[in-house]
Amino acid sequence: MEETYPKIQKKISKESIFTALMRLMEEKSYSEITITQITTMAGVSRMAFYRNYQSKDDVLVGYLDDLFDEIMDRMKMSNISSKYDITLLYFTFFKEKSDFISVLINAKLIHMFYEQHRIAMTNFFKNWESKMQDTSAFTNYLSQYAAAGLFGILSEWIKGGLLETAEEMTAFVCKIT
Repeated sequence: MEETYPKIQKKISKESIFTALMRLMEEKSYSEITITQITTMAGVSRMAFYRNYQSKDDVLVGYLDDLFDEIMDRMKMSNISSKYDITLLYFTFFKEKSDFISVLINAKLIHMFYEQHRIAMTNFFKNWESKMQDTSAFTNYLSQYAAAGLFGILSEWIKGGLLETAEEMTAFVCKIT
């Protein structure tokens, strides 16, 4: 389906706003960044910003939503089911996105990533639960355990400079679980 001009324009505006926010976050603290600074750097009007977002946080949450939609789509499209392959995809994917995650860590906004990560993991395990026809409370606790554990390992890996390969990280996680 062909995208209409307004949809293309909206996508360009959102990408420009996100890129501007990331550049500003590399230069100054998140609390010091204003909407005016974002729109000026993005080359869009304040009206364009508020047409798409209500706040700076919305820019990050919107990107995080897209990020987790993308990894879930990759998991579905790859049709993998082994713990090793799913974990390898996870670390490979987030290694590609490590610059963004580092910006969140440095800005002390990693809690935003964790919340979206937790939601995505819950949805992943609910999907798994329906395939396994298991509707016990176990799945809920498992998703929370996996979300917290993977998040902790991922953020430590990124903070440490990604010295290990995605394969090594996968082996560590598979050994732990």
